[in-house]
Amino acid sequence: MTMSYLFSIALGHLPMLAVLVAGFVLIGMRRAHLSRRSVLMGYLGLGALVLAEVLSALWSVALPQIYASLDFTSSSFGMVSLSVNLVAALLSAVGIGLLIAAIVTRTHSPSAAQHAPNYQ
Repeated sequence: MTMSYLFSIALGHLPMLAVLVAGFVLIGMRRAHLSRRSVLMGYLGLGALVLAEVLSALWSVALPQIYASLDFTSSSFGMVSLSVNLVAALLSAVGIGLLIAAIVTRTHSPSAAQHAPNYQ
């Protein structure tokens, strides 16, 4: 495995990981303004997305070695690849769903309620 191959994998996955780490930091900074449920769902959603991204990166690193060392038929290799990609896709879907739930379940801060116009 060449360094350029590893660099290309890192270059493809690091931006998303950086955004997810920033999400953890932002939720931590805004924790006092969010409900416990929103914070928990946000952290779980980001955690699921990080796990999916790491799984995808590890699969990309392991793919050439697995292909070279094992005597897979094309159909069995396709099944293994499908399984790994399906798990990563499910983790991503769960992570995005939890982030959406965190947004929907957040409570309004008292300062926002004071500045809201009264339409009655």
